[in-house]
Amino acid sequence: MLLKLSSTLLFALAAATTSVWAQDDRLTFQNVTSIYGTWSSGSQNVTTGIEFFNPVTQSFTLPATTGISYSFTDNGYFEESRYQFASNAVTNRCFKASLIWQHGTYQFHSNGSITLQPFPADGYIQVLDPCGAQTSSIYHYAEFELISSWYNYQDNSPGFKPKGEASFALQMMAFDGSKLPLMWLRNRPPNMLPTKQLFQQVLNDAGA
Repeated sequence: MLLKLSSTLLFALAAATTSVWAQDDRLTFQNVTSIYGTWSSGSQNVTTGIEFFNPVTQSFTLPATTGISYSFTDNGYFEESRYQFASNAVTNRCFKASLIWQHGTYQFHSNGSITLQPFPADGYIQVLDPCGAQTSSIYHYAEFELISSWYNYQDNSPGFKPKGEASFALQMMAFDGSKLPLMWLRNRPPNMLPTKQLFQQVLNDAGA
């Protein structure tokens, strides 16, 4: 199953949000550094690159904690890693978790947004369901993303660093204006797999 959102719908959303974000004060934040590098949320256990996903074996390495990570080159390529789970209020051990990896190209727009266009054949999602009939399933994954706005700043007291050490922080907003988890600069240059498309897209792939 290849997950890919309609480009027509997404560009309509981008157009609809243009007038809103053009007047949003968040666009006036002074960016103190470029978006170039690897950014990671929380304790920074989730990162991009081979530490999270191995394209040769098409397998994930489970991080110690959940989180998101984005990497950006300075010539238009991105990579994304996500590890997230949903708890079960009735049975704690019956949580559902997902690991997502994709990469592709990105573009800045005059309204302050960023669009991320993945390579459709390369992305993967693994779903973990300890209480399901199939405890682990992996599928092809590709999802266009609209970052409606973003800004970065220097965080003088990030919780994962010793007292007195600062770090650059990156706040990105989803297509609907909601905040993504705050991320901090983890690596510069970015920690990424090759930025070119790794696999050829095959329709009706038996493994999809």
